Amino acid sequence: MPRAFADRVFRRALGRFATGVIVLTAGPRRAPHAMTANAFMSGSLQPPLVVVSVGRTARMHERLAGARRFGISILDQGQEPASRHFAGQAVAGFAPAFETLAGVPVLAQAAVVIAARIKHRYDCGDHTLFVGEVEELIVNDAAPPLLYYEGRYRMLQAFHEPRGRIPEPYPSFF
Repeated sequence: MPRAFADRVFRRALGRFATGVIVLTAGPRRAPHAMTANAFMSGSLQPPLVVVSVGRTARMHERLAGARRFGISILDQGQEPASRHFAGQAVAGFAPAFETLAGVPVLAQAAVVIAARIKHRYDCGDHTLFVGEVEELIVNDAAPPLLYYEGRYRMLQAFHEPRGRIPEPYPSFF
């Protein structure tokens, strides 16, 4: 069935969904391969699973296809240069620093770092979904997360209730 919308319209529509920004890593610490991504999510709490979507034409896809593990570094709002660098943009003065978590390279000083073992790979159109079981994670005291919305980096702003109004507790979805 023919679509009633163009690829660019679909991409623009999904750009209206704000996401965090990660650096996905694979390979040895001395020569890791890394890329910026925002197609990342929690897959399960028990067992703890994460899911990342990687385009089949991305160099990272080839690295993950032969890998057993990967790293996730969730960026904070001060790490936009890292995001730009691993998205292939030149960033003057930026020198990436990696550390190892459970034998997996992760970006040093990220807000959260995760080491995951690949459990499943699922074809998903022109992408592959890589499902990883979390082996180890570290949550650092960090600035608020770096966000991506409508094709631009954004920063989280505090939400304030109008004066005199008592906020109701938010429902728990988890």
